[in-house]
Amino acid sequence: MNEDLDPFGRHAARLLRTAHGYISDVDEQLIAAFQRGLFAHAGPGDVITLLSPEQLAHTQARPLALLRQLLDPDLDQNTHEQEAMAIGQIYSFLGIKTSWLVDSHALYLERLLQRLGPWIGAPEERALMRSAVTMRVMANLNAEVRGREMLARAEQEAVARISGLLQGTMTFNDLVRQALNHLVALPDMVAGIFARPDSRGDIQCEIVVGETMERHVASLVTRNIVPTIRDDDPRGHGPSGRAWRTNQIQQALAIASDPALAPWHEYAHTLGYTSQATIPLADRAGCPRALLTLYHSWPGYFNVPRRANLLTHIRAALETVIAQGAASGHVISHAERIAYRETLSRGDLVMFYQPVIDLRSGELAKVEALARLDKHDGTYATPGDFLPAFGEHELRELFALGLRQALRDLCAWQDQGLHTSVAVNLPTQAFVDDEYLRIARDILKDSPVEPERITFELLETGEIENHQAGANLLSQWKALGVRLAQDDLGSGYSSLVRMEQLGVDDVKIDHGLVRTAVQAPHKALRFIYHLTHLAHDIGIRVTVEGLETAGLVEAAAILGADFGQGYAIARPMSARDMGRWRHVPLAVESRHPRTALGAYAAMILRNALMILAGTRSEFLHAVLSEPSGLAHYLHAYNLEKTALGHAHARLLDCAQAGAQSEDYGAAHRAVEALLHTHIVTETTAIPAFDPHPKARARSGRARAAQMTQRNTADRANRQTRPSRRHARPS
Repeated sequence: MNEDLDPFGRHAARLLRTAHGYISDVDEQLIAAFQRGLFAHAGPGDVITLLSPEQLAHTQARPLALLRQLLDPDLDQNTHEQEAMAIGQIYSFLGIKTSWLVDSHALYLERLLQRLGPWIGAPEERALMRSAVTMRVMANLNAEVRGREMLARAEQEAVARISGLLQGTMTFNDLVRQALNHLVALPDMVAGIFARPDSRGDIQCEIVVGETMERHVASLVTRNIVPTIRDDDPRGHGPSGRAWRTNQIQQALAIASDPALAPWHEYAHTLGYTSQATIPLADRAGCPRALLTLYHSWPGYFNVPRRANLLTHIRAALETVIAQGAASGHVISHAERIAYRETLSRGDLVMFYQPVIDLRSGELAKVEALARLDKHDGTYATPGDFLPAFGEHELRELFALGLRQALRDLCAWQDQGLHTSVAVNLPTQAFVDDEYLRIARDILKDSPVEPERITFELLETGEIENHQAGANLLSQWKALGVRLAQDDLGSGYSSLVRMEQLGVDDVKIDHGLVRTAVQAPHKALRFIYHLTHLAHDIGIRVTVEGLETAGLVEAAAILGADFGQGYAIARPMSARDMGRWRHVPLAVESRHPRTALGAYAAMILRNALMILAGTRSEFLHAVLSEPSGLAHYLHAYNLEKTALGHAHARLLDCAQAGAQSEDYGAAHRAVEALLHTHIVTETTAIPAFDPHPKARARSGRARAAQMTQRNTADRANRQTRPSRRHARPS
């Protein structure tokens, strides 16, 4: 082969023109043989059989056009190289291996040179002619192989970038969207969807990437072709439904010829979607929680072993986040997500406020600012509705708008004679993202409100990945002069240690835990007791939220919590109503509980003292010489002669032997069981802010008599929902 010959130069072009007559009449035959050689293998051959004649012609049109141009004397080298690289990617889409390309090019070249054998010309020119043809065919092969290699690298880089996303601190929404962006950026990938089934089993698209899909996803609803996970519905027979039910990656090699996808044939044709793969994303228990679907413009793309590995890697990466509890909230459709983001961008944010009471003094300690989005139909969307739809940009915007509004309302209340403080929610990302700090610093600088009247509450309890970076940023937050609180505490001592290390001032016990106090007072109240005392030991104040009954308010106060918040105190209200709100002072006396839950809390404290006293007579005598809170409760409601009263008397007798004695333990459990009956039956508790508790004694005794009459095993198991009484704004 003549290395000095340029196969795309003038000399080669002149030779190809003179030889054109020898090869033009068999060009199509050679090309047909070339194509047959490629598609004769299993894999691409399976895909080809699924295509209609029109689809097959479309699939082969571009590769055939390149082969026809290969021997064009006027072919531009750069143009040919770029097109050949694109054809190499198409062959890779279809599952054609490099070795098959090499074999087909060798066969094509062999037959082409045979055809050139009779060409009349000088021996030297004949040799140059053969060299030019050979070099062009080899250049075509090399470019196609480079195209395949570029595609393989792009796919590998997409996986690497998705894995890299897991090392950051972005929100789950942003992580999924970025992952889909990386995947849809792959050559000829046209769309990606993150979806979850709603309560009916219909698969709702939540995060959509891809211009055509974003424009047309709403038409899935109007056409009644929303996929479902149900197997009794034709819409559940496609890859999405199968992936959910089997927890296995499912695909469609050619959507248009797949009978299971009949409802979507027209839709996919309109959007240019040819093949599909759906990845189920499961939690630690192996239960699907979400679906990730990808669409490609070429058939069989996901049927290649390398693509199967690609999908498996994507699944493993995203399931790491799913296992941490992501995608556990309610389903929000793509249209709803857009609507929420647009509402926020218009500034239609309204802050509501819920009072937080000092459980010792009974005074208003502060208010918590709660974000709402105004739907302009008389209703508001709560954070549970819209937060799952927000990414980092929206969360920053929400924080800035909410903080500005809360500070303005504080100033307005002060002009009305209400001087208080405010707590504002803050995403955990704020402790690794200094943009939140900048926003807060700028807003506080422009406000007359003293920083110490502001508490920022971490919105989530998730771990801060970079503890050192978090600690550094947190110290800068503290330097602003504000207070910091950890919301939704509920993971015990390790969480408290972490909060001490990060330097927060307050923690809030999760309302989900408090809500179980009526059904399981033993667990809930002891948890509150231990968390409160652990927090106090490391200098952190405790707020108990979710106090929906007077009994819960009293129990939280008796167990030593600093602050309380919930419907029994006040519901969230507008800034205008908050300015007019005046609370009635608390009437909680830890030694004189007026509710069954309060008496149970007092018994927890008494039992803790008994355990500390042990069998030392002087300490034990000191504990028992003081009337218990339960004794006061029994006396207040004339319950001494009931089953509960008799059990309490038995407990006092057994207490002389100490808390470690078996008799004391059995007597204590008996009192707990009977008192639990009263807690369940006590559905109309004394108002938490009753300034005249003695005035309620008569109604209390009547209620106690009813409770005694109903004290049966069946009643003990009945679970009555506590009422949600609350103080009205005055």
